[in-house]
Amino acid sequence: YAFAVGTLMRRANQPIPRAAGSGADRGGRLGTAPLRRYIDGLAQRQALSVLCGYGTPLTKEECIEASKIAARASDNIANLRSSKQSPMVQNEYGNQRSQVSALYKLARHLASTGGIQNRQRVKAVSTGHNNEVVILGAGATARCKGVKGTLKSGEKLLVRVDKIDPEVGVLNVSLV
Repeated sequence: YAFAVGTLMRRANQPIPRAAGSGADRGGRLGTAPLRRYIDGLAQRQALSVLCGYGTPLTKEECIEASKIAARASDNIANLRSSKQSPMVQNEYGNQRSQVSALYKLARHLASTGGIQNRQRVKAVSTGHNNEVVILGAGATARCKGVKGTLKSGEKLLVRVDKIDPEVGVLNVSLV
């Protein structure tokens, strides 16, 4: 199905939103699954508008923007999933390997960003449980201090890294 739609869209010389990944000259795979993902729905909408005359086709820029939005959403979901997985292996301090790995990744990022003021503030998203947040891009989790009440699930925040020690598995953050 994806091959047929891709071929017809190329013949019509029309763009189509693509999911992140390899394929189509490294532009990403053509998402045509039966509406499992947002990008699949957009690809089907574009195919119907171009091939069958239903609605207005998306421009190339709109297809590129839709692909970027879908990739960011997929990355955010992957960050949440990786932070919630429970590998059986723990270090000597009782911390899970995925959390320790995420803390090392965050520590490297903070070290590479330079000045003290810039490197202490990072973007995070709330998990909706006990004021826990996931640091975007790293997948490390921590309870956010300085919160009055509780954080809603999916709430985007800017947090300050107060302390990070990947070897011990410590990450302390507070609301900016």
